[in-house]
Amino acid sequence: MLAVGMTSSARADDANGWITSAAGRTILRAFAQAPFPYQSRANGHSYEGKTYAFAQHYNDSTVAIFVPAGFSAQPSGTDFIVHFHGWNNHVANVLQRYRLPEQVEASRVNAILVVPQGPYDSPDSDGGRLQHEPGAFAALLQGVTTFLKEQNVISSTRIGSIVLSAHSGGYRALSNVLKIGGMSHAVADVLLFDAAYSDLDGFADWLAGAPSRRLVTIFTDDTISGNVELMTMLQKRNVKTSSIMQADFAAPQLRVRGATFAYTPTLPHDETMQKFDYFSLCLTTSALPTRP
Repeated sequence: MLAVGMTSSARADDANGWITSAAGRTILRAFAQAPFPYQSRANGHSYEGKTYAFAQHYNDSTVAIFVPAGFSAQPSGTDFIVHFHGWNNHVANVLQRYRLPEQVEASRVNAILVVPQGPYDSPDSDGGRLQHEPGAFAALLQGVTTFLKEQNVISSTRIGSIVLSAHSGGYRALSNVLKIGGMSHAVADVLLFDAAYSDLDGFADWLAGAPSRRLVTIFTDDTISGNVELMTMLQKRNVKTSSIMQADFAAPQLRVRGATFAYTPTLPHDETMQKFDYFSLCLTTSALPTRP
């Protein structure tokens, strides 16, 4: 159970499987509305001469849910952060490696984190039903809210504002959630951590849909070309864009609505979220309300 990334002081809180730590409560649970299993990978996936079989890599319906220690249920609805992980990963490791629970709690946003399992330890960006099935993302969040209400974590199944984030190969699921997920109207912020590879029209069209929206893309040399292409697409759509360097990463610059392109030439690709707590900083500067 402690493999979810909590410290050795974490404990099983109840028979339902919640794990409690100083940061809050976490549960890893199967949901029928999860991205996988799904027919898009019924035959597995091949990459660079290796086959990643369905049974081992595309048959896991786990969704991680993290409730910060200071979370306060609101009768008007619940705000969510939904994160899509990159290649060769699984949700238990994602929570631990990128310190997502700790960063969410440190941000003080009054929101619940959801991390659906994508391709399990596979070099693949396929988003399963979230990529291919219209309305699937809305169905997933409804499944999560129903569960949380049954657990007395929240008092209403109404969904409030949403922040979507992706690291690396998680870009495809996120882009398609914006296109066909059925909840794009509720998405206030999109955070890309070295994730602007392709499917860029999903980000550009969503951001162009309302001036109150915000996209922050923190990138290394790995995704320079994709970010240049995305900036061009946004400028053609008359979206306000700004560019900053790592030395200028601070709350005032990141609070600006529109698109912020933040270049970090020294961070490794796999450390853009957690090395300097940029995930937490991006949440603090998002549209989500913070706790006192």
